[in-house]
Amino acid sequence: MTVTIRKLDNTDHDYFAYTKSLCGKSTYFAYFQDDIWGAMTLHNFIEMLKSFFNQEKVKVSMLDKNIEIKNELFLKFIRE
Repeated sequence: MTVTIRKLDNTDHDYFAYTKSLCGKSTYFAYFQDDIWGAMTLHNFIEMLKSFFNQEKVKVSMLDKNIEIKNELFLKFIRE
């Protein structure tokens, strides 16, 4: 299982981490910022995936390509 991290476009500190389920039919994601709380969020997200999917290891990769979210209401919802 691989968790991919991408920076949110037009921001300085916002990121998404996501992975597809093992069967490939759903995507799990977490929004976080590059601070201590964001590090804890990312850690807990990865630990949750490891536990739920019974995985010993999870590969984490960071893509240079930013992610663009066009729906401002969605961004407002996840930031609150």
